[in-house]
Amino acid sequence: MISFVIPTWNEPMIQSLIKGIDSVMDEMGRDFEVIVIDRSDDDTPVRAAEMGAKVYRQSSRGLGGALREGLELAKGDVIFTMDGDLSHDPVFVPRFLAELDKGFDIVVGSRRMKGGKVVGWGLRRKATSWTANILGRLLAGVGVSDLTSGYRAYRREALRRVNLKAMDSNGYAFQLEILFEALRHGCKVGAVPIVFRDRVKGASKLGSKDIFEFLRISLRLFLRRLGF
Repeated sequence: MISFVIPTWNEPMIQSLIKGIDSVMDEMGRDFEVIVIDRSDDDTPVRAAEMGAKVYRQSSRGLGGALREGLELAKGDVIFTMDGDLSHDPVFVPRFLAELDKGFDIVVGSRRMKGGKVVGWGLRRKATSWTANILGRLLAGVGVSDLTSGYRAYRREALRRVNLKAMDSNGYAFQLEILFEALRHGCKVGAVPIVFRDRVKGASKLGSKDIFEFLRISLRLFLRRLGF
């Protein structure tokens, strides 16, 4: 079975996303589940449940907390993480699965490798993402082309090697921290190109707190590399 973990916070496009997942999975003939970890104050959880998703109220804080909860609840042998705003197109799911079949434990959807791109971002958002990727690669030593991408596929066995509860980040830096830990435990990380389209409805959840936390986590991982 394949699991899809989707953190949500007031997501007007959630039904369109789940419809896309349904379509791709039906075409592939694969069993799947959709797990929504929600902290909305609108009707997002109701609309997700109407589409057959398993909806859980988020008990921790931040994106990292939601991902941690969802990864622990997922039953699949392969577990995808995706944004709830339809920025991550389910049409790319077969690409991830094909890359996993090559022997990788984790596959990251990359906006930065050949064939990948971002549609709809302004200069500030591009600069923030570029800086975060450079910091993560230099400080944490994670050699992945797009280590801040949230569109990923994990083998269950890879997640068993990583202590999710011990991770420090509750924000966007969770994406960096989990890769750092996975690589330390011998996981093979691959990448596939994706097209990332900025949300057409709703507001971005990325804030200044997330940026500062990413810097803090990057520095902490750098010190761990040095043996401190």
